[in-house]
Amino acid sequence: MAAAVIAAVASSLCCIAPLIYLVFGVSAASLSGIEQLSWLQVPMLILSTGLILMGFWRLYFAKKPLCTATLSRTQMVWLYWLTVPIVLAFQLYPFVLPWLLEVFE
Repeated sequence: MAAAVIAAVASSLCCIAPLIYLVFGVSAASLSGIEQLSWLQVPMLILSTGLILMGFWRLYFAKKPLCTATLSRTQMVWLYWLTVPIVLAFQLYPFVLPWLLEVFE
């Protein structure tokens, strides 16, 4: 689940500079190079989606779903379903944010 969150964050790195400009209203020249990472967006989206799906499969369909030495299955299910919206938010905000800005303008 942590890897899925990291991959989702990495997939949105190319769009973080405009968001920071918008939120803080300042110029951040050091963040202008982050746009060069836009080629990583699609592979990281695929990776984070794959990792979330693998976690779902491990929790619900695998014969040995997880190591229960540290967390119970119920705790892992709660943690999984708390992580999924975070991953979806990071995956979708580069696509949803321009639409929201256009609607609320």
